[in-house]
Amino acid sequence: MNPKNITIPNRKPLEEQYEAQRPEYEKILNELQQKMKMIMTRISIHPTIKVRVKSFESYYNKILRNLQYSKTHDQAFNITDILGMRIVSPFLEDLQNVEALIREKLQVVEIERKGSHYSFKEFGYESTHFLIKIPSEILSQFQLRSDLVYELQLRTLLQDAWAEVEHELVYKVEFTPFDEHLKRKLAALNANLTLSDIIFQEIRDYQKQLRAQLKKRRKNFFEKIQADTAALMSSEIMEGELSGRKHIQEKEIKKKKEIGKKFINNIDDLLLEALYAHNSNRFKMAVDIYTSILNLEPQKYIQSIIHLHRGMAYVAESNYSQALEDFSAALELDQENLKAYYYRGVVHYILQNYPQALEDFNRCLELNPCQYDPLYSRAQIYFCLGNYPQALVDCEQALNIKPESDQAQKFKSLVQSRLHL
Repeated sequence: MNPKNITIPNRKPLEEQYEAQRPEYEKILNELQQKMKMIMTRISIHPTIKVRVKSFESYYNKILRNLQYSKTHDQAFNITDILGMRIVSPFLEDLQNVEALIREKLQVVEIERKGSHYSFKEFGYESTHFLIKIPSEILSQFQLRSDLVYELQLRTLLQDAWAEVEHELVYKVEFTPFDEHLKRKLAALNANLTLSDIIFQEIRDYQKQLRAQLKKRRKNFFEKIQADTAALMSSEIMEGELSGRKHIQEKEIKKKKEIGKKFINNIDDLLLEALYAHNSNRFKMAVDIYTSILNLEPQKYIQSIIHLHRGMAYVAESNYSQALEDFSAALELDQENLKAYYYRGVVHYILQNYPQALEDFNRCLELNPCQYDPLYSRAQIYFCLGNYPQALVDCEQALNIKPESDQAQKFKSLVQSRLHL
């Protein structure tokens, strides 16, 4: 472009006009932020939402830069990031979920993925930038141009931290040829942050898998003990508790890894592998893997947890003597293991060792009296021992915690009938 054709805008009147519109810009951003918060309630994450109106200094400098490269004067003034919003989420996976929601709920004009051009040897600023059209119901409240858009940036916490640092140390400061060692340090720092984002996501993925498998294993365990203890109750309980119940067979899940095909070198991987085996009814394999973890002689609290898991696998096999040994071993290693007391009490109950079961449930509830399962199980023990008043007390306490429990409601009615209430 010929420099003689450039008309540099007068800064002072432009600044006066810009600052006069700032209150309206801020009101629009407030409306957009509230709308975004409502949209984000659709997903189970709670990202940080930041907004800003571009400073006039940055706005004017950008116009000057645009004048240098733009073909027309009007094009130089087409600044699309006057209104800025940033959504910051903890994990990489969150960015995918947020982006999907943005595409669904907002009118996206343009998407730019900053940093996507880097090779595997390079690191730098990474962020996803959207240009979003402002909804007409918001824009119509203000005396601003109808084509106004806002820039929405999507980053992880670590990407946001790097962007802030880079802006201060790189963007605002011109490096000299003698600053190569500083550039290398910044590149190394960014590489570490990028790797940290990946590792955080891997840890989260593992935890999600672990929680899912633990939840499924717990469900299967309770179905098993309910089936095993049903025969111990009177026919009235059988009618009250088991009518209409159907045993649902779980489909065997596909394993994500096979023992023997891949070297597994840490307890976390072994535990997840054992849970996959356990939940797909391969109890012997699960027991073998739990045993291999114990053979590694981890810390005592970990050994206690593994004994607990292996004991549950033995319960699934109806091998109650081995289950008792494991639950007792767990308690020797950790005398405040609530679940070990409860599970051992359940096995004693199944074996009709009522005094021992009562002792375990008592100890479990001494450590934490606000537990539905031990309260309900102890109520059944008291019932079997003929102590109906105490059975009613425990059953009512259990119902205070879980009032929606049909099982406990029916049991309460049975106990009341024995008390002629």
